[in-house]
Amino acid sequence: MVDDDVVQLARPRRGHFDLGTGYHGDVWLDLDALFLRPAALRPYVQVLAGRLRGHRVDAVCGPMEGGAFLAQAIAEDLGAAFLPAARGPAPRPGTATAYRLPRVPAGISGWRVAIADDAVNAGTAVHACAGLLREGGAVPVAVAALISLGPASAAVARDICVPFYAVGAAHSQAWPAGQCPLCAAGGPAASLDGSL
Repeated sequence: MVDDDVVQLARPRRGHFDLGTGYHGDVWLDLDALFLRPAALRPYVQVLAGRLRGHRVDAVCGPMEGGAFLAQAIAEDLGAAFLPAARGPAPRPGTATAYRLPRVPAGISGWRVAIADDAVNAGTAVHACAGLLREGGAVPVAVAALISLGPASAAVARDICVPFYAVGAAHSQAWPAGQCPLCAAGGPAASLDGSL
């Protein structure tokens, strides 16, 4: 099931955007708008929880932006633990933002964990979560998202080696900032808040 109504909840705009992850893209989504009306998301949460149920997850992990809201809702539906991945400062200037997991008293070694994010484009947040989970001895078993952008579906499944489930999809392209053809064409990138 692919439901483009969930994409419309994020009010997509086309243009040239700095995605805030070291990537530029041609679609901007108002991801905060997705969570304004939790009841509107409930059917999508149930669809994703249903797809993850067969993976027998012990926990659902999500980055502490919109992904954490989705991860918590899915974890509640599944009766699983919730692991928010908090964003921290980059370990070194010029490197990607770091994430950290909460302290779990007995640890997460051996846990089967699904990763959830509101939208997946370049996949930087879900890749970071997968790395953290593996470092802690957990086993990532699937990735779930409300919206898959561009080639994210195939890239996440290939790079993290787990199934990827999304409710909605939108055509989009993303490039590392230094390789952005829109920058090369001379257009300034708007930031995530839509400003230049």
